[in-house]
Amino acid sequence: MPPPSPLPSLFLAEALLKVAGGAYFLLSPTTILTLTSTPPFPASARMLIQHLGSQTLAFSVPLFLAARSTPRAVASRRIVYWAVLAREGFLMGTLLWQIWGFDGGREGEFTREGLWRWVAELAPFVVGRVWVLGWRGEWFE
Repeated sequence: MPPPSPLPSLFLAEALLKVAGGAYFLLSPTTILTLTSTPPFPASARMLIQHLGSQTLAFSVPLFLAARSTPRAVASRRIVYWAVLAREGFLMGTLLWQIWGFDGGREGEFTREGLWRWVAELAPFVVGRVWVLGWRGEWFE
């Protein structure tokens, strides 16, 4: 008999991280902005961070649901992983595109260093999901 899949624990841990991170983005956008840009922070930048926080909170829901042991939850795990990978992969790709097309450090804009910090925060999750989806398919069975 194969060992039990670690996915329920991974889903639960990621869901909890998304709740914590999403709440932080939503409730304290200027704290996040101090890591990624230079003051003063325009209202649009604060709103963008809050929108990303609400999106992060929303992505915790399918992770919580897929962590359960019901047949339906087990059957949905692969699609949940792909959906979360797509969200984070597209976000990371957009951040890299902004870094390579960077045109200066005007006030209120994301700095190159701040964008790299954001990429560094996302990269382990993206790489981990690619690894699980590409080389640990048996975890979804």
